[in-house]
Amino acid sequence: MKPEEIPSWEPFLKRIPLFAGLPPEDLGKIAARLQPLSLPKGATLFGEGDAPDAMYLVVSGQARRLRTLGGVETVVAFLSRGDVAGETGLLTGIPRTSTVRLDSTSELLKLPRKDFEEILREHPAILLHLSRILAQRLITQGQPAARPSEEAHLIVLDPGVPRADRALLAWTLASELAAQTRKRVLLVDLAPEPGSIARAGGLEPAVVGEAELRAANLRDPAALAELAQPHPSGLKVLSASPAALGGRLFGSLYLFLNSLRGGHDFALVCLGGGARGDVERAALSEADRVLMAGCDAMRPQFRQMEAEIPALAPEPQRLLRLWLGDLEPEDAPLLVGAERVLVPWGASVSDALSRGGRADAALEGAPKTREALARLARRLGGVRVGLALGTGAALGHATIGVLKVFKREGIPVDLIAGTSMGSLIAGCYAAGYEPEEIEEMATRIDAAWVYENLFWDLIVPRSGLFQGETLLRFIRSYLGSREFSDLPIPFACVAADIETGEEVVLRSGRVAEAIRASCGLPLIFAPIHWQGRYLVDGGLVNPVPTRVLADLGADTMVAVNLTMPAGDRPHRGAPGHPKSLLDQPVSLKAIGQAALPGLLKTPNLIEIFFHMIYTMEYEVAQSRLDVAHVVLHPDLKEYSWTELHRAKEIIRAGERAAEEALPRIKSLIPALRS
Repeated sequence: MKPEEIPSWEPFLKRIPLFAGLPPEDLGKIAARLQPLSLPKGATLFGEGDAPDAMYLVVSGQARRLRTLGGVETVVAFLSRGDVAGETGLLTGIPRTSTVRLDSTSELLKLPRKDFEEILREHPAILLHLSRILAQRLITQGQPAARPSEEAHLIVLDPGVPRADRALLAWTLASELAAQTRKRVLLVDLAPEPGSIARAGGLEPAVVGEAELRAANLRDPAALAELAQPHPSGLKVLSASPAALGGRLFGSLYLFLNSLRGGHDFALVCLGGGARGDVERAALSEADRVLMAGCDAMRPQFRQMEAEIPALAPEPQRLLRLWLGDLEPEDAPLLVGAERVLVPWGASVSDALSRGGRADAALEGAPKTREALARLARRLGGVRVGLALGTGAALGHATIGVLKVFKREGIPVDLIAGTSMGSLIAGCYAAGYEPEEIEEMATRIDAAWVYENLFWDLIVPRSGLFQGETLLRFIRSYLGSREFSDLPIPFACVAADIETGEEVVLRSGRVAEAIRASCGLPLIFAPIHWQGRYLVDGGLVNPVPTRVLADLGADTMVAVNLTMPAGDRPHRGAPGHPKSLLDQPVSLKAIGQAALPGLLKTPNLIEIFFHMIYTMEYEVAQSRLDVAHVVLHPDLKEYSWTELHRAKEIIRAGERAAEEALPRIKSLIPALRS
């Protein structure tokens, strides 16, 4: 390092725990031997087993430390500005015990081993200080490392949409990201003519030029925050054209991007949507997430984006494709290779922005649009809420009560999974039905409905009393031919392979057929043949599919468990239990008994069979609830799984369970914390 540069690095070294407390003269000696180094994203500083030839200080950028455990490369630590890598090897002389790989183009300071040893020989006090620091680290070495809770993200939005839609989309998404996570969000307008995004938020744009950027210390993450415009909501907006970052300042572009990432919890960079120059390409390649937005009015531009962006952001998990409006069936092939997100977007939304000039006013009449963007923001912010609805036949109506309370209290559901009756209710909710609409469906099922629909579906008892075609038609009457990819809320349901006993998670294809498979109660309904398997009720293998939510990507998981131990279930002779068929409305159990041949009408045969199933489901459920953050267990001791006619009472029991758990649930959701 040049002598004139040493004073500028001393403040940085003071903030590094490894050097904190050293006197200025010692810091100066260390700074004199440091070598500036810039490496691209994906580069490896050193590998496991390498000789310890140097230590590295991260000035800007991000990296991860990996270690091979059980033959698998595992992340054991994340590094960012101010962190040090490789110092232990220099002190001990043993080969590297981990690999350090860069997650972004990074600026580092390198201290070669030879210089490090000379410093220690000349200044033994430094060795004593470093030894104490490293000893403290060894004490906690066995503790698992995790990504910091305040980790920053760099998200790039490349919009192939009209200018007004671009401004409205960027502003609303950034606002929701701040509101849903309650973290620091910087919105960057990087259009050739920036300013429209700030106007959408009601600000008079203050465009930052090349002179201001050159004067800012981009190695300091706080520098860009000082150039940004604050909004009363807490959101900050930085308006700068790509031209200001090109030319003479292009060499500092990666410092600029790392400063965005390091100075805020989230930085949302909105490009201009036109031709992509060096600045735009660099932003896309460095982004943690790339959002590619398109709409019907600019379909050709969207096709061009699909051809270009995957080369800049090759990892599929980094790419989300947003479609504003209803996606036509013929457009589906365009979206192969990356996950898509549909955002309801009518012409009235853009027109309202043009008339009023403010994003909030434009979305007043478009609650579905704001809801979709809030859901996307929770996904980007790592605060998605998942709801698992368990099996229980008629007891599944309790989950409707849970959904009613969630809606009333503003608790979001970003992902949903269900088993058996839970799959039917979850599927309808994922398709866009409101809880009140689902409740109306449930209360329609009475004795007359059962007679008219299920009774005529009887077959010769072989693999089931009912064929299940009537049930499938009923499900199709609400879900039609929708496929999982068409649902606004990601959904999965669970079935069991009756031949192998394996759990089968259904996440693709026709939703109605998948739900029919999940609801195929053994003995009552014949198995359904699905993709080469014979599937029955998923409650046999996963009565409460909480772990399915984890696989879907939920960050906070709420489970509704409807199973009960044998002693808590209604049984013959219990107070209030019907004595005969004449004492109760017609139910599935009554029809099942009536359909059996006389020789098979052994007393309690059906009852014994299903008590056995539900006892097994209870035990399975108990072993699978450990991943849920909150488990709701409605009090359903007074109700039987066959009592479809008592839907309203069972729904109310679900409401009570959800209301009791509200404080716990809200404490897990940043936007609802008091």
